[in-house]
Amino acid sequence: MTMASPLVVFVCLVIVLPQIQATSNPYNGTVPLQGCQIPCMTEVNLHLFLHQFVDGPNMPNRNEETLAATTFPFGFGTTIVHDWTLTETTNSKDTVVARAQGVHVQAGLTKDNRWYMTHNIEFEQGRFAGSTLQVIGITAGLENGQWSIVGGTGQFIMAQGIISFTRHPASTWEDGIKELNIRVRYTIPQPA
Repeated sequence: MTMASPLVVFVCLVIVLPQIQATSNPYNGTVPLQGCQIPCMTEVNLHLFLHQFVDGPNMPNRNEETLAATTFPFGFGTTIVHDWTLTETTNSKDTVVARAQGVHVQAGLTKDNRWYMTHNIEFEQGRFAGSTLQVIGITAGLENGQWSIVGGTGQFIMAQGIISFTRHPASTWEDGIKELNIRVRYTIPQPA
């Protein structure tokens, strides 16, 4: 019987140990990306509902406010600040798990309802509480679409990804509900 040389054992450990570490996952519900380099990245998929209570007279529950209105065609340049709520159901009275805080600007000079939007999604509940995602895209006037995730903080260090949204059938004039499917990749925070 021959024993493996120390070099063979060392090479096996160098190849096998990173694979073992990559499959052990302390982050519930997230999956490390295959072949990751240090620092490792992981991906998570979230399903939330955004509640937009529009600005306007006699709208006591509104969660947005017009900062600048213009007289250009299609309201070009109109700027609105928002603090939209995100819940796990279509019921706006359910626990708010995150807030989308930012601005949207009517950026279409030749098309109505082309709102450029940028906001931070700040998580208030659950395992991502205190973490943020930075998001940009076009909103309003679209039954469905996508927004880009361009950064993050807290658990979402170096985040990138996509948010696919669909106007939910339960939407009303008062509560514009968007169903969000959030797919985000981010760097796993390293222990200090």
